[in-house]
Amino acid sequence: MVIDCHAHLAPKSWLHPKSPPAIFNIEGLIEEQQRGGVDLTVFGNNWIRTPDGVDPLGVVKEFNEFAAEVTAKHPEHLLGLACSIPFGGDEVLKETEKAVRDYALKGIMVNSSVNGEYLDSPRAVPFFELVTELDVPLFVHPPRVTIGNEKMEIFRLPEMLGRPFDTTLSLTRFILTGGLEKFPKLKIVAAHVGGALPMLPGRLGFGYELRRDMSFGPWEPDVLTRPPASYIQQLYFDTVCLHPPAVMCAVQTIGVDHVLFGSDFPPVPVPLKRSVDVIHALSVSDEDKQKILGGNAVKLLGLSG
Repeated sequence: MVIDCHAHLAPKSWLHPKSPPAIFNIEGLIEEQQRGGVDLTVFGNNWIRTPDGVDPLGVVKEFNEFAAEVTAKHPEHLLGLACSIPFGGDEVLKETEKAVRDYALKGIMVNSSVNGEYLDSPRAVPFFELVTELDVPLFVHPPRVTIGNEKMEIFRLPEMLGRPFDTTLSLTRFILTGGLEKFPKLKIVAAHVGGALPMLPGRLGFGYELRRDMSFGPWEPDVLTRPPASYIQQLYFDTVCLHPPAVMCAVQTIGVDHVLFGSDFPPVPVPLKRSVDVIHALSVSDEDKQKILGGNAVKLLGLSG
């Protein structure tokens, strides 16, 4: 079973001149699944700050209803993730819980940051308490507008560099401030092969070793009980990068059991077969390729394989 753990769809009411039309085309996605050899697509929403300034709570409610409806209509092909905001307040938390408990959505997608606020924000604590209680995976996806966006308004740099960096920054802050110490049962899936995280265990490690050397700057708060690399190994990464060596780096960093096939289709309109072929090109056993292509997702999402 091949499961694409990173895709996007949206309600047609969100249609906007700058929106990629394919994200409103459910039948088109299912047709592409068949061409690419994908059995099930897991889709979510990362458009918390919508182009027309819609209230974020309204976005959460509307998307979660849409995700539940699409999942119920196409259970053999599509599986929606709940949309949420870590800093959205009590009403957003209620909608998030409703999406999981009442709509039976099997995971939650959030942005790595919202308007410059990152996952280590104290305002996110109630959200992580809820996710831990719900015991579902949390998919972390970068926002449309990231830190440093004003320097990236050329060559699609926000997509190529800004978004992977935003995920890297947010999860590094979350780890170093003790997020996975406080919430060790979180099952976090980081988009786009985790940004730069597969390559950072060494740098974070020597930073941790030298944390009391003030010539390197302050290390506050000093709350970790073990080296940062061990927390990175708790994460899951998808394979959205179209570069087998980068996926191999993820496999070697966090282990094959924590790597999930993903495509970012249809906003990234690369044929699904090309994304699948990246996994077949990996220097791992056929058994491990099957884990990445679907076996790991079956376990993480609590599906029947």
